[in-house]
Amino acid sequence: MILELYMKNCALVEESRVSIGENLNILTGETGSGKSIIIEALGLCLGNKYDKSFLRKGTEKGIAEIIVSSQSENLKNILKEYDLDSEDDELIITRIIYADGKSVARINGRTIKMSILKEIALTFIDLHGQHQNQALFNKDTHLKFLDLFGGKKLEHPKNEYKEIYLEYNKVKKALNTLNENKDEKEIQREIDLLKFQINEIEAASLSKDEYDDLLKQREIFRNSEKIYNNLNLSYEKLHEGNVNAVDLIGMASHELSEISKYDSTLSEYSETIERIMYELQDICRDVRNYKENIDFEPYALEQIESRVDEINNLRRKYGDTIEDILNYHKKISTRLEEIINRDEMAEELKNKLEILEEELSKKADLLTNVRKEVAVDLEEAILKELKSLDMKGVTFKVNFTEISYSQHGNNDVEFMISFNLGEDMKPIYKVASGGEMSRFMLAFKTILADIDEIGTIVFDEIDTGISGIAAQVVGEKLHNIARKKQILCITHLPQIAANADTHFCIEKNSDENRTYTTIKRLDQEKSIQEIARLIAGSNITETTIEHAREIVNLTKKNH
Repeated sequence: MILELYMKNCALVEESRVSIGENLNILTGETGSGKSIIIEALGLCLGNKYDKSFLRKGTEKGIAEIIVSSQSENLKNILKEYDLDSEDDELIITRIIYADGKSVARINGRTIKMSILKEIALTFIDLHGQHQNQALFNKDTHLKFLDLFGGKKLEHPKNEYKEIYLEYNKVKKALNTLNENKDEKEIQREIDLLKFQINEIEAASLSKDEYDDLLKQREIFRNSEKIYNNLNLSYEKLHEGNVNAVDLIGMASHELSEISKYDSTLSEYSETIERIMYELQDICRDVRNYKENIDFEPYALEQIESRVDEINNLRRKYGDTIEDILNYHKKISTRLEEIINRDEMAEELKNKLEILEEELSKKADLLTNVRKEVAVDLEEAILKELKSLDMKGVTFKVNFTEISYSQHGNNDVEFMISFNLGEDMKPIYKVASGGEMSRFMLAFKTILADIDEIGTIVFDEIDTGISGIAAQVVGEKLHNIARKKQILCITHLPQIAANADTHFCIEKNSDENRTYTTIKRLDQEKSIQEIARLIAGSNITETTIEHAREIVNLTKKNH
């Protein structure tokens, strides 16, 4: 829903900030007061084309901005796709307009393309005016609307079809992958390459930890001279030198052992040093054995370097680690087996595909038949609603065209309509005027109010060509839909305005220099006075006001 609308330097509006109510918002005002400014400002925030004549005369820049709150999953998915943030499910959509005819669109301060703004707008608002229809004019949404209306009746055939389609698509992709649309020469070249790669990896006889072990060995061999020299020096200082650590510690141990009988603390010292001497002797033996057993043969380093180079060559070709190389070997071995056995596998997949396609055709036909039944119900429901709105000459048809299989079936659906007797039926976006389209959408939304995700609907010119009972019916339908959706409706009829949960009045005033439009939220008493103006024009009397009050009270009573 739209929480707030802000306009600055938009046509006759100098600056205005309007908090929009949750349910039915009615906008009224005298002809020419500027009601269409609100529709155009909203349209700019939804990605509509900017006409620089909309910018207030004498200014260089204007702003149209809305704050939107929506929990629509479709909206969340689109925002995620374009990496757009929304805090607490709220968006600030801003359209900045300039005197040179250029404009900029932003969401939460981030500049975006107009095409993205339009895509986002489709998820939370339908705007129906003289030239706009955000959802129904998009033919791609018609199947979605039909399926929404069908609800549970379509659930089972859709699930059955989709289950077969996913399997069918999987087999089809596997068949395409098998040959990858290559001719025999290309297939043979791939076989030769795979065999070469497999042989090269297998010839290397790789083991998982070998590379790391080789690097450690190479480091030792590259520093062999230093290692050997330092081992000799260390052993000499520990054990073989004229003055060495083992002898010195042994003497210290002997000296302490002679006096340990005089004090238990000295005894502990003696035992500790004696233990250190034995441990040091063990270490000396290990150092001597390591020194005597090392073999730094010149050709050993060459062998290690050669093996490291061999593995590095494989790493450059097939993976960063030996595990990567072995996994690649497994993958290409499987691919080679598939290609060698491709004729047999292809035949098997073709047979499976043929069986699935036959089953898919049956499920698609079943889904189409149920959809056509739902379409008849939708046609009847729409016509019934339109008749109650005093649109008796309308014919409406859901047109089906068969297309290639997709996850939604093989139906292309388009809504066709004629608003006048004797006229040919045409696609809905080609034939409807503003008022007719608004009333058609009112009928449509009445039917889909419980299941359509769109949270906000804007109606302009909905009262064109109606009065009396039909106007009262329109008001009641708007009220009923507004229990589930947010509605903004511009009207000239008191029967519709009387249903307002929130009532705004648009006024045009002038001072010595300029003409400007203001938007005021009316309290209950001022709303009654405005409805009286709709009834009697400027000749408002006490009787007119009482009549207006009676209409409002009667409307509330009927609710």
